[in-house]
Parts: sequence; C-alpha cells; structure tokens
Amino acid sequence: MVISSVPLDVPHSDGPDTIDPRVVFRVIQGYKFFGSYGITNVVAGADGQSCELRNRVLGPANKGDYSFGDVPAVHAFAADEKVAPAKAFDTLDLAAKYAVHGSEFANVQRMLLSLKVNL
Repeated sequence: MVISSVPLDVPHSDGPDTIDPRVVFRVIQGYKFFGSYGITNVVAGADGQSCELRNRVLGPANKGDYSFGDVPAVHAFAADEKVAPAKAFDTLDLAAKYAVHGSEFANVQRMLLSLKVNL
C-alpha cells in the first residue's frame, strides 16, 4: 500500500516496469504492517501484491542504479526478524496517521525531497 508518493526530479531511466521517480512511504503487510521511506522509480507489484518494496532508482544508461531510504527493500518481516529501521504498525490506519500527522514523517519526507543526484 502506498501511503505517500511525491514526485522527485532526479536522473533515471525509463522502461518497462518503471514510473517517474518518487519519494515514497509504502507499507507491506506481514504479521504487522511494515513501512519504509525511500526513493524509487520501480513498479512495486501488480494488483496490490508484492514480495518486497525496493527503495531504488534505476539510473540512466551506463550510470548504474542508486538507492536512498531507511532500508534497501522492505518485506513482510517474520515475527523473530529484526525490523528496525523499518517502521512497524499494528494497523494500516496507524501507518496512514503516522504519515498524515507525524512530525518525524514530515521531516524525513522534506529531507528526501531535497536530494540532488549528480551522475
């Protein structure tokens, strides 16, 4: 589930399964709802289904990919797996409220939106 998605002007490649770069906060469901901040231009799955959500931008031809986020990819963590620095929420509603009302969320999003990439 995409909780927040804001356009980001950074160098990238276009192709199948890509979108224009975005600063995102997305949540994936496991035994809890796990959220992650990042930048991406990679489509995360089909019909609301995905094994993981990657915080990666496919870079321009011959320049390589790059990543910026709290984790390289977020997935549905197992109950005995280390979750941090990804965020964990008991409900999807709590994850959405974190994004709408959280000062931490606003600060991280502002930081990600200020990124400049020179390739």
